Parts: sequence; structure tokens; C-alpha cells
Amino acid sequence: MNIWIMRHGEAGFNAPNDAARSLTDNGIKNVISQGKWLGEYLNNKQIKLDKILVSPYLRAKQTLETLITGMQAVNFSQSFASLTEEWEEITPDGNPYVVEDYLHFLREEGAKNILLISHLPLVFDLSQRLTSNQSNVQFPTSTIAEIHWVGNKGEVTEIKHT
Repeated sequence: MNIWIMRHGEAGFNAPNDAARSLTDNGIKNVISQGKWLGEYLNNKQIKLDKILVSPYLRAKQTLETLITGMQAVNFSQSFASLTEEWEEITPDGNPYVVEDYLHFLREEGAKNILLISHLPLVFDLSQRLTSNQSNVQFPTSTIAEIHWVGNKGEVTEIKHT
């Protein structure tokens, strides 16, 4: 299974609570750039996503929408609506063990390519968990890390920062 773990784009702090923070103009620009890169990358490898997991926080949902815009700009043609699952377990305080269990389930159901958009510290903790603490991926905003995950052991195969 290939898992692309992405941290949301840069978000502002002018919001009534953490869940309501929205992307900044710079965050949108960087996520579009990442979307173009990811769209070209998946096109070149002829990969279609099987599932997209996104945090219910506003900045994560905006990141997904903006990422798709960038992917479509490079003619990555796939319908995302039926693939997308908003999941409360991938908020900043999410448990990487619970996420790993769900990824096992998705793999058993036949999923091969998963995109996950979340927050620190979960994205860092999850990458550590999936690679058995072998990969110390830093996650500035908009970063995407690809993990090739076989059995219970994963390896980071690509990291893309903006």
C-alpha cells in the first residue's frame, strides 16, 4: 500500500477556535503547487487513489479542495467525491495506533493508494509509527510524505516540501 500523508496548508490564527482556522493566501498558493506536483507524480506512475481521509477541521478540508484544484490543473482526472472520508480520528490529537488499524482494514478491503490530510503532531507520529521509527520526516505546512507500507513496515519513498 502507498500512503501519502499531507499536513494541511499554512493557516491563520484569526478564528474562534482551532477547528475553524482557515488557509492563508500563502497556504493556498503552496497547496496548489503541491497539488500540481502530486497530480503529475500520480499521472506519471499511472496511480489512482482508492481513498482520501481528511480531518474535519476547516484548514484540512480547504487543503483537500485546493490540492484537487492543483491536481486538476495538470490534467489528473479522477473523481474524488466518492473516495473522500472526513474522519474525526485524524485531528491534531488523533491516535496513530487507531489510524494504523484503519489503514490495515482499508488494505484488507483492497485499497492500494491512500491520501491522508491531517495536522501536527499526528502526521509526524503516524509517519514514525508506519516506518517503525525509521524515518524522521519533518512536516512544515503543505508537506507530503509518501510511505510504501508492506505488512507492518513502511518506508518513506518520497518527500515533497513547498
